[in-house]
Amino acid sequence: MPPTAALALITLAVLSVLGLQLLAGRKGPLWLGLVAPTLWVGAVVALLATGRIEVGRPLVVAAAGLVLLLWIWSNGRQARARATAGGSSRAAGLNV
Repeated sequence: MPPTAALALITLAVLSVLGLQLLAGRKGPLWLGLVAPTLWVGAVVALLATGRIEVGRPLVVAAAGLVLLLWIWSNGRQARARATAGGSSRAAGLNV
């Protein structure tokens, strides 16, 4: 496989996971948004155990990826809470 095709597939996979993470944080059960961060931690631990990730800069990048996924999940939860609060106040006839 040519390197550009591999890079394109990796980019597509990363964007797909981020998009699904965004949707999972906003729709469905609350725990669904934690699936991607949990898989990320598992992958990082497995790569550390096999020696494919060095301690240092690559570990910082892995931690940044986890922070990004948790941030997306947190924003989804806040959006869900705002939508729920806005829907209940509209149902009660309150203008907020």
